Amino acid sequence: MNKKIQEKWKQGYLPGFDCITMGEGDIIIGNAYSAYDPNNGETKQYWSAICDTTLESLEKYNDDIWVECDIFHGAFEYENQKFVFGDGGMGNEGYVASTALNGVLNWAIFFTFSNPIHKAEVKDHHLICYGDSGTIIDIDLKKITKIKVTQQNERERKEK
Repeated sequence: MNKKIQEKWKQGYLPGFDCITMGEGDIIIGNAYSAYDPNNGETKQYWSAICDTTLESLEKYNDDIWVECDIFHGAFEYENQKFVFGDGGMGNEGYVASTALNGVLNWAIFFTFSNPIHKAEVKDHHLICYGDSGTIIDIDLKKITKIKVTQQNERERKEK
C-alpha cells in the first residue's frame, strides 16, 4: 500500500483529476468528455482510461493535487469490501471508492463532471453510481477501467 495515498484517504482527500487511484500507488488517468449531437439535441458523456502514472509523477508538476472528499450516507459491503461515495470540494465533482472492511483504500474513482455521487448499488458485477445531476456511472467490477456514463433520462428511454 502507498503510505501517502492511504494517509490522505484517511484524512478525506483524493487526487482531484478524472482518475482511478489505486491504494498501492498506481494512478490511471481518465479522459472525460462530452459530445453534443445536433441531430437529436442530446449530449453524451464519455470516460475512458488513457494512461498509467504514479502519485510521484503527478506531484512532480503540481504539489497541490489533493481535493477534500466527503463520504455520504449509504455505504455498503459487497464481496468483502465496502463501497463509499460522495462529493469533492466543488459542486461538479463526485467519487466512489472501494475499501477493505477496515477502511484501507483499495481504489477510488474521482469524476470532475458527475456532481456528488449520492447513491450506488451493485447489479450483475457492475457498480452503478448515481450523481445528483442525473449522471449514471456504470463501472464493471471485473475491470474497473471499463466505465460507461449515461444520463438518467437517456437510460429511462432505453429501458422503455
